Amino acid sequence: MASGLVVHIEVGNDRHTEVLSLDRIRIGSSEDSDLRLHQSLLPVSDAPVIELTRANGSYRIGDFNRSLGMTHNGAPLVYGTVINDGDELRVEQTGLAIQFFPVHELPAVIATRPSSKVAPFIESAAIEAAATARRDDAKVFLREFTRELVREINTSTKIIAFLIATSLVGGTLYLGFAAYREFKRIRYLNAEQKAQLSDYQIQLKELIERLTSISKTNENIRDSLSIAPKVYGSYSGGVFLIFGKYQFVEAGTNRPLRYPELQVTEEGGTLQNGDEQQLTLTPDGRGPVAEFPYFGTGFYVGNGFVITNRHIAFEPWVADQTMQTLSSTVAGQPRIVSLMAYFPGSRQPIALRLKQTSKVDDLAVCILDVNELPANTPALPLDVDSDASGVGKTVVLMGYPTGYDRILANLPEAEAQAIRNRYGASFDVLIRHLAERSLIKPLTTQGHITELTGRRIVYDARTAEGGSGAPLFGSSGRVIGVNFQLFALIPDANHAVPIRYAVALLQRAGWKPAETPDDTANTNNSNASASKDTRNVSPPSATNQAR
Repeated sequence: MASGLVVHIEVGNDRHTEVLSLDRIRIGSSEDSDLRLHQSLLPVSDAPVIELTRANGSYRIGDFNRSLGMTHNGAPLVYGTVINDGDELRVEQTGLAIQFFPVHELPAVIATRPSSKVAPFIESAAIEAAATARRDDAKVFLREFTRELVREINTSTKIIAFLIATSLVGGTLYLGFAAYREFKRIRYLNAEQKAQLSDYQIQLKELIERLTSISKTNENIRDSLSIAPKVYGSYSGGVFLIFGKYQFVEAGTNRPLRYPELQVTEEGGTLQNGDEQQLTLTPDGRGPVAEFPYFGTGFYVGNGFVITNRHIAFEPWVADQTMQTLSSTVAGQPRIVSLMAYFPGSRQPIALRLKQTSKVDDLAVCILDVNELPANTPALPLDVDSDASGVGKTVVLMGYPTGYDRILANLPEAEAQAIRNRYGASFDVLIRHLAERSLIKPLTTQGHITELTGRRIVYDARTAEGGSGAPLFGSSGRVIGVNFQLFALIPDANHAVPIRYAVALLQRAGWKPAETPDDTANTNNSNASASKDTRNVSPPSATNQAR
């Protein structure tokens, strides 16, 4: 029986011990508490933090403040729990710990042991055993004890005891056998359930694999449908319009060839000198210098380097239909006069300088002044070792087919005609006007790879003249090729040079890619990839038209 209670309180380094012997002990911060705690530890309240009551010789948990989240020996506090020696209550939010040690008092009188009563037959058997010479033999005593015990029990009691014993043994055996059968049945059911569970797991695994396959198929379909908006939104700022001009100079003197002077009539009109296609260009006279403008596409790859076609940056007259018409009347050496890049969103063009050309592929590397680039111009990522260049894979072409004509076609007809009437006399003025109005934006077309032949990717994304040098994006969202020609008779059979050959050309020109996780691995493998296929590509046939 607990006559009192030792309460030990500990908060941080502060410790305090009290001995209380009340039947009802209130611990709290209010003034009527038997053990009052500091107000900074607990909220002041009329109700106690905890109340202990003594009943049946033990202290028990009475009422307590449930909002404090107190624990009893690490478990939530429960009403009516008996307080044992060393029990601990904690208030975690304040660091308060309370330990209890019940005080027990010794009884005043030690009770005497009651005298035992011995049955007469047991006493007689004991006397007899003591009188015999074999009194030390326990067997004699036990035998006599058993004999007398049996005599004292009447027959009906023996029968009842036998029946009870038999019932107990039979019941025990029955229950044991029933338990054995139940255990055996449970084991069989468990084995059957395990087999079913194993089958369900196999079916679930197959279902997950099918769902994963369907999900990948859906992702491929979704990606193929959304790849064009993705690459346009991310990289259209790095695909620019190339506007170039070339002229012919006289061999030896480098004088530019000129158009014949126009003959003016008395009324102020001009006389025609026959068919314009048969005009002869000469370095003499005061006619205007014969300059031939052309358009193309290029894209930025970082560090001031851009990629386009060789016939755009080095020898545009090879693919110029106008020049092929005048080739019989022009006797001079061609040279590029200007090569300008118009980036989307930029009002001013940037001059391009030729850095490297390929003798095998229609590829050229140019450089520009990075300080003149528009802010946030993206460098297009290059993909040289993924599986995006497979037959049937989705591709997106981004460029400037038909040059300024396609840009004007996107405007209302009246506005486009007004621009042509006002600025159409000079390509330079017209292109600058479009740039100042931020109308120069690339066009994207989507298709699929139809064939891989040698150093060419054949695809069916639509394009036209002016799209030469355009980047071909794969399903990975990175550039896998450089557009360079189309078949005049088969508009859906366009050709691109795999980007790994352009990467090899860039590296020879001194380009160093940005150290990004996606591009670093591709660039490191570009030399090895480019060296795997060194077969020459035959020049375009008469039915092919370079853009």
